[in-house]
Amino acid sequence: MRNIVKYLIQNKKFVGSNLIKINIIFMIIFILNIIIGFDYMGHSFQDNYQKVRQSADLRIQLLNLEKALVDQETGQRGFLLSKDSQFLKPFDQGTEDYIRASEALLKNSENIEENPNIHQDIVRLIETGEKWKVEYGDPQVRKVMAGGTITEKELLRGKQNFDAFRDQEAELMKYVEDLRDYRREDMLNRLYYLFAIIGAIFIGIQFFMLYVLQSGLTRITRPIIELDDAVSSYQSGHIQAKLPQYTEQNEIGRLISKFEMMSDEMKKERRTIKETYRMINMVNQARNLEEVYRISLESVAALIPCDRVSIISQNDSRHFSIKAFIQNGLFTHKDIPLTREAIDIYDLLRSGFSMVHADWTTYRAEGPITDQLYENGIRSSMHIILRKETRVVGLLNLFATTVNHFSLQDKEQLELLSPMIVTAMDNAVETNRIQEMALHDALTGLWNRRYFEVVLEKLIKQYKQEDPSTTFSLILLDVDRFKVFNDTWGHSEGDLVLKHLAKLLEFQVRPSDIPVRYGGEEFAILLPHTPNRGGVEVAERIRKQLEIESPSRKYTVTASFGVAEWQEGLTAAELIEAADQALYQAKEAGRNQVIAYPKS
Repeated sequence: MRNIVKYLIQNKKFVGSNLIKINIIFMIIFILNIIIGFDYMGHSFQDNYQKVRQSADLRIQLLNLEKALVDQETGQRGFLLSKDSQFLKPFDQGTEDYIRASEALLKNSENIEENPNIHQDIVRLIETGEKWKVEYGDPQVRKVMAGGTITEKELLRGKQNFDAFRDQEAELMKYVEDLRDYRREDMLNRLYYLFAIIGAIFIGIQFFMLYVLQSGLTRITRPIIELDDAVSSYQSGHIQAKLPQYTEQNEIGRLISKFEMMSDEMKKERRTIKETYRMINMVNQARNLEEVYRISLESVAALIPCDRVSIISQNDSRHFSIKAFIQNGLFTHKDIPLTREAIDIYDLLRSGFSMVHADWTTYRAEGPITDQLYENGIRSSMHIILRKETRVVGLLNLFATTVNHFSLQDKEQLELLSPMIVTAMDNAVETNRIQEMALHDALTGLWNRRYFEVVLEKLIKQYKQEDPSTTFSLILLDVDRFKVFNDTWGHSEGDLVLKHLAKLLEFQVRPSDIPVRYGGEEFAILLPHTPNRGGVEVAERIRKQLEIESPSRKYTVTASFGVAEWQEGLTAAELIEAADQALYQAKEAGRNQVIAYPKS
């Protein structure tokens, strides 16, 4: 423990030093959170309690004010009835109490945040009480002391003024009691909220601390586990696991650094084997022809260092062209037709043997491409025939800027890999063919619904990024009464109608349009860069052509059409729903017609 503290003070790195520092920081934050939280809670409670106390004091002072006036009224009435001067003592005492209560009320009623007008209401209440004393209390006492008599009418007016005071006081008392209850409830709610917030902050800090500690432990244990995997892999003779990425300068970092030095030496020795294995593994997993080209060329360039590597094969027209190449580390997939260079390639393929041109100053193929390569410094090349058994598909070409760069051993090594590259190319072509078949309808040959949904999403994404004025349209069409047709003429004749309609769609639409068999007797057409009006024109042209061009003289085939235009904000499902609604309206309106959404 003493050494740990010493290392921390000296800022020395050791395993777990960062975790200890983070833990200390979290402890400080936790203590500060408690101190600040409870200090704030104390101040908040004090402020809220003072407000509750103020409203309670207001209630007591109102009661004192009322009692003082009641004492005056009681003493005055007793004196008026009995003319006994003893009753004037409570009258005078009530007057003094009223003055004290008034002063306390006026002082306490200032700065009521909830109702700034309460102070004025209390002023009016005090003035009402003072009015009773000035106009009725004192004058009637003096009149009786002088030997006079108080009439019933005078008593009634005094009572009315006293009742007015009590009514005002009762109304103010109700407000003050409501204010007291409100402030008491608000104080409790604020305490609850403070407890909740402090608790949430505490829980958040704890969770964050656990997360940081867990991340720190993972950061320590993961490189140890990865290093153990790497060691196990190296012991078995296969360099499979990567060394951990660990930059901290401590015991683990030093161990990994030394192991990296050993690993580099082993990798240098096994470089050729690794690249061959990588090529075999990756090229068999390639999903398309471009990926086969890229992986093959990258692997060949890694196996046999060179300045340029390319693949040449025949097009559908049986002319040779460069399909892909890597130069200066950059992969290019571009079809570049060969001209005079093709003569040398034909001669090489007829000979049936791969070739090394050790010195281009002595011999090289003639043509503008090779001339350009020579001007760029190429001085030697190696040409490997890509074949599998007796079938030849092209050439693998390596170029270097030095003379005699390639050896017979290099040629033999690539000749062994040649069948594997051909197999990968065949697999990629077959995969593309199967994927193409999976996106077409087997009966009509049109694109199927799966392809339609993919293209529709791409169109929407594309048109969102283009000019807002550009749009596209969707046509949904349905063969009218197709179920009745099948029941009458049979399913074979129904299939003939669907094939006929599919050919009609392919003939009537533009090359950029996408006709689709949507399902059953329903078809769809995506019309890029076509507004609603253009979609209606295309649909009307197809409708008329279908009506007059039946696949058989025995019957006439018609279809109903729904057209919808994509607008900003519409999803694929909403666009299909719009076209489907228009199609439904066309059927409801008698079939064999075109309806656009919204219906114009």
